Amino acid sequence: MKKYYFIVISFFCFISAGYSQDKIITNINDTIDCKIINISNNAIFFEVTTKGIKSTGSLPLNSIHNYFIDKKSAYEFQIDVQKDSFERLRIGINGGPGYILSSSKNAEDEMTTMGFESGKVKSYYKDLKTGRYANVNLTWLFSAKYGAGIKYNFFDTSAKTDGFVDLHDGMNLYYTTFSEHIYVNYFAGAFYYQENFGRRKLFKLNYGISLGLVKYRDEVKYLYNYLMTGESFGMDIDLGIEYSLNKHLSFMADLSDFSSTITKMKVSDGTTIRTIKLEKDSYENLSRLNFSIGIIIYLGGK
Repeated sequence: MKKYYFIVISFFCFISAGYSQDKIITNINDTIDCKIINISNNAIFFEVTTKGIKSTGSLPLNSIHNYFIDKKSAYEFQIDVQKDSFERLRIGINGGPGYILSSSKNAEDEMTTMGFESGKVKSYYKDLKTGRYANVNLTWLFSAKYGAGIKYNFFDTSAKTDGFVDLHDGMNLYYTTFSEHIYVNYFAGAFYYQENFGRRKLFKLNYGISLGLVKYRDEVKYLYNYLMTGESFGMDIDLGIEYSLNKHLSFMADLSDFSSTITKMKVSDGTTIRTIKLEKDSYENLSRLNFSIGIIIYLGGK
């Protein structure tokens, strides 16, 4: 077998004369001038050009002492040597718009009954359904494809309208402002999977699922100021794609589906605090869809 590798190495060293870009140094100190096109778990694949004719070859990793990627081609090819001792810390930072998926029909009917114009009510809940989303996650990759870690994400949205309100006391009609500012914080443990694809393995398709604690806060201003808070468990499922800019930095885009339901709330008017168990048709459904872009930072080593 060693004799066969020696013949292969000698052949590629010969035909690659005059063509220099990347280099492979073998365990027997032979040097191959070539263009590295891929590195797998077990082998390195390369291309050599002689008199305009391209030839491809491969060598097992255990026969290679070292290799070098030319600075120019380093931007075109992401080195991804996957060995048994591979370890890496993955830090993701991303953000974008979020959209609440739950129906607002009951809430719209209540506001209309209070006296607000139906057109303003519809516009109000359209604004309230769309908010801002930010996410940070830390994942320890215990293999080239699988990892686990922690994540935190934040969502906030707000809306405001005004109009005449009938308190149905037969006497008073008020002109007032109705506004809300909702905050949702999510702390969770997460499981992560990724798969490289593309000819040069520059792209990754990744999938994540997390379970954790949801903290809900709704600041309401209507005649008086009210604060409503609640806690629940939640789940987040995300699917993303990532493009490697270099071995430590990637650009990413992600789509996630978040779900959680608040069944009990604390309501404060600044003087008293009441705990309210919500009726089933009045549960606060926090389900939403998030789209985000961001960066992935890789630290650690083999």
